[in-house]
Amino acid sequence: MSDLDDGHRAEALLADCLFCSDLETGSSPSDAQVAAAIRSTLKKRRNWDGFTRAVIAAFRDDIDSASQREAWCRELAERALGAGDFDSEVDRWK
Repeated sequence: MSDLDDGHRAEALLADCLFCSDLETGSSPSDAQVAAAIRSTLKKRRNWDGFTRAVIAAFRDDIDSASQREAWCRELAERALGAGDFDSEVDRWK
């Protein structure tokens, strides 16, 4: 049995999606900007595996910058899940 529930998986998926977005690390985007970034990135990349590969490559290239971006993206993903009905959206994107 996994220690991760659907909420944890949803947060991880959104964080990876945001990691691959055009949002600037450390900026303070509104909820609408976060949602737009998620939708835009999904349209460009079209699958979750591509996000994961991009995150892995970023950590390989510059672990410090990637770590900072990942932490920031996780905060945004957590906020997004708390602010709106992203659970149904994430199910649709799987």
